[in-house]
Amino acid sequence: MGRWRLLACLLPAAAPASAATIDLHHASWTARDGAPQMVITMAQTSDGWLWLGGSAGLFRFDGVRFERYAPPGAALPANGISILSARPSGALWIGYRFGGASVLEQGRLRNYDERDGLPAHSPVWGLEQDGAGRTWAATSHGMFHLEQGRWLAAEPSWRLPRTGYKTLMRDRQGVFWAQGNEGVYALAPGATSFVKSVPGTGTGVLFDVPDGSIWSWDGLHNRLNRLTRPANGARPRVWDVRGDAASMLFDRAGDLWVGRQQGLEYHTAGAVATTEPQHGLSGSNVAAIFEDREGNIWASTSNGIDRFRRKRVSAVPLAQSPGTQALAADDDGGAWVGRYHVARPGAGATVATALWPPVPAAWRNFVTCAYRDPDGVLWVGGYGGLWRKRGGDVRPVALPPGTDGVVIHSMARDRAGGLWVSLGQRGLYRLGPDGGWQRKDGVAGLPDEPPRAMAHADAAGLWLGYPRGRLLHLEDGLWRRYGPAQGVGVGMVMAVHLRGAHVWAGGENGLALRHGGGFIGVAGVDGQAFEGISGIVELDDGDLWLNAAAGLFRIPAAEIALLQAAPGHRVGYERLDSLDGLDGNAPVLLPTPSLIPAADHHLWLTTTTGVFRFDPARRPAPQPAPPVLIRAIGAPGRPRPAVAGVRLAPGTGTLQVDYTALALAMPERVRFRYRLAGVDRDWQDAGARRTAYYSNVGPGDYRFEVMASNYDGQWPREPGTLEFSIAPTATETWWFKSLCALALLTAGWLLYRWRTRQLALRLAGRLEERLFERERIARELHDTLLQSVQGLILHVHAAATRLPPPEPARLLIEQALLRADDVLHEGRERVRDLRCHDTGPRGLAEALAAAGAHSQPPDAPAPRLLVTGKARALHPIVQEEVVAIAGEAIANAHRHAAAGRIDVQLDYSAAELRLRVIDDGVGIAPEVMAAGGRQQHWGFSGMRERAERIQARLDLRSQVGMGTEWQLTLDGGLAYRTVRRRSWFGAD
Repeated sequence: MGRWRLLACLLPAAAPASAATIDLHHASWTARDGAPQMVITMAQTSDGWLWLGGSAGLFRFDGVRFERYAPPGAALPANGISILSARPSGALWIGYRFGGASVLEQGRLRNYDERDGLPAHSPVWGLEQDGAGRTWAATSHGMFHLEQGRWLAAEPSWRLPRTGYKTLMRDRQGVFWAQGNEGVYALAPGATSFVKSVPGTGTGVLFDVPDGSIWSWDGLHNRLNRLTRPANGARPRVWDVRGDAASMLFDRAGDLWVGRQQGLEYHTAGAVATTEPQHGLSGSNVAAIFEDREGNIWASTSNGIDRFRRKRVSAVPLAQSPGTQALAADDDGGAWVGRYHVARPGAGATVATALWPPVPAAWRNFVTCAYRDPDGVLWVGGYGGLWRKRGGDVRPVALPPGTDGVVIHSMARDRAGGLWVSLGQRGLYRLGPDGGWQRKDGVAGLPDEPPRAMAHADAAGLWLGYPRGRLLHLEDGLWRRYGPAQGVGVGMVMAVHLRGAHVWAGGENGLALRHGGGFIGVAGVDGQAFEGISGIVELDDGDLWLNAAAGLFRIPAAEIALLQAAPGHRVGYERLDSLDGLDGNAPVLLPTPSLIPAADHHLWLTTTTGVFRFDPARRPAPQPAPPVLIRAIGAPGRPRPAVAGVRLAPGTGTLQVDYTALALAMPERVRFRYRLAGVDRDWQDAGARRTAYYSNVGPGDYRFEVMASNYDGQWPREPGTLEFSIAPTATETWWFKSLCALALLTAGWLLYRWRTRQLALRLAGRLEERLFERERIARELHDTLLQSVQGLILHVHAAATRLPPPEPARLLIEQALLRADDVLHEGRERVRDLRCHDTGPRGLAEALAAAGAHSQPPDAPAPRLLVTGKARALHPIVQEEVVAIAGEAIANAHRHAAAGRIDVQLDYSAAELRLRVIDDGVGIAPEVMAAGGRQQHWGFSGMRERAERIQARLDLRSQVGMGTEWQLTLDGGLAYRTVRRRSWFGAD
């Protein structure tokens, strides 16, 4: 890991006047973006945070947002920070400009000052561990080491002079170095004293260079001193650093970075490049330089922070030919760019040689199409001109008559050696080997318009691409047409590429691949359509590269194989864009081609901003997904720090969850997805957004999960999680809900009771009406009919006594009188039945026994009666109906079931009255049960009618050969006779 270093002097010094601008990806943040100013120290802790310190205090950066850090529950003892030093354990040591030190670990801050042994008001410039794990502090009053929580001044046995010290460092071999006013001192692992290095002068910084050598900067004499030789015995590099430097850094590649007052210098083996405010640097006075774990170089200025990192795509500097240019490769790794030949880029300046002198009309110097045929001849076409280069001979080629000023769209040579040329708005022509032109459009079935793209290969033949997704293929003298119906749904065809058996067509709407007898469309995993393709190259390894509107795409060979095996497969891909150094968009229509392979296996491409070059085989190693951190949670606009088990206030129905991923190189490429367990069924794709929102969230325990992808879009196995809970309001507590449920149950029970009582009262009223009516009928019968019959009998009897006894008529009259007495007796019995409510002590059980005995045949067994529960008096009408139903069931068992055993079960309970009549007879046929009884028999219907009159439920269960069971159920409030009283919910 790199280190920042601050030098003592900040004096002006000039950078080399001829230095080029640093050709690395550069991003800057100023105070307007929230970046701190005048940072003099930087460090990166093991969790990924970038820490920045200076006179304004302590800040940290996640790649997107700067935030001033305030430890929870504590405060930094001072704002002026002089040194930050990160430990592998995750601890961050902080030194202060005006004395004291702190260590921040797992959110806890421990401060040290003069009460702990540090010198009062003495700046702490360095904090580092030696090989034995002992922590040292470099101060202006000497070296101090920490022992059991107390700082001790270096004893004489350490052989360190008591003077001011600036920087501390532990190298790869575990040697501990200290640089002070009197020189540089080294403490070997296991040693008990320091050894002074020769040369040892210097007040600047120490460097552990990747080749294993140790260097120091002598700030007093403005020179670099090499303290040790490279570890492998290699020849050390020589650095020409002149003038005063404010900061320095050797990066992991062994290159040197120098911060100066006017800007930043980048020294490599062959050149020195600079970046200053006029080049986009955030400010002047580069006070600190730092390299993070991803290899990014960070520089602090007077006005902000800058980041430099390697680019995968490099711009080819072409001062003579800016803008979009047609491309063709040479044999040495260089390329023809427009009308210039650009040699293979090396360590020096780019060399561009013009193919022909410029003409006064500038537009005629613009090349729209470049093509190198199989014989190595270069053809270059522009506005109204065509040039041919064979070896060193470059000469113009006359176009067909009447085509002056035309634009050349594309070119291809066929198998016979003829050159096909598409002349915009003028048609398609073929230049024969004899130098004669033939017009081809509108002939032999070709469209009457010029193609926009062409390609030829001996194995694949000649292909022409037209607007509206049309392709024509010439093979063995025959043309075959393809269009949208055959899968060429790319709109305007702007590029055709042939590689082996593959035929690729790219255009404004996407990409298509020849498959079987037609074409299949190509789409990316996330719906990427690959629109605006003007350049296609398939490499030897099978990877496909596309120069498209949204950037430069790579589709791996394995994904192409999956697509061919399963058309419709959405391919995985890689995209390079401005984050990789590629600026601008692919050109539309012209020039062609916009992407070519070079002889050195690099790819060249042109965009709307210039020409670029890169090595497709040089891909960064896959990086693990960055650590994800859930930072805050709470109501929107009022989040609180997210700690495990945090409990949010009652009534928190909407949530804001802030999270981040500690990725410093390309945070724009990091994608997030999250879910709230119990709320989200699937992962929610958040894109680059670093905040999640939820509404209508109730109280309870929750688990929030979030994942961050790496730069290639790959997800980790495990998410970052936060367990939290939301406290319920008073109306959301379990006891309140229980009380509400109990109140609802009570209200329901009371309503049920009220309804039951109402039904009971209504039924009782109807029964009373029936009783009163029966009593009235009984009285009328007794007072009228029976009295009249009695009087009639007396009159007839009186008349009969006047006849002599032997008179036959008297005998007949006496027989009639006997029959009349029987009728009178039967009438009195009916009157008594009408007054059945006056039944005396006989209850339901006795009535059932009597009913059973009444219907029992002479040779049949008597029904067995079983009574459970405490017997209760029934309303007379209810009892009459119950007995009638039971009597009919018993009679049916005797008459139709041939039952050998009949059980009558009577169950009294407070809730209901239940009567069951069970026999072991032959049962009832299914068709009889379905019909509701036998034809011309009314027993079943009569039983059901009686049950309905008293609002009882009558159930019948029977199977052939398995007997029959009748069950009568009646609510207790309706069945039992009670004493009338008044209550709050009605009369009983």
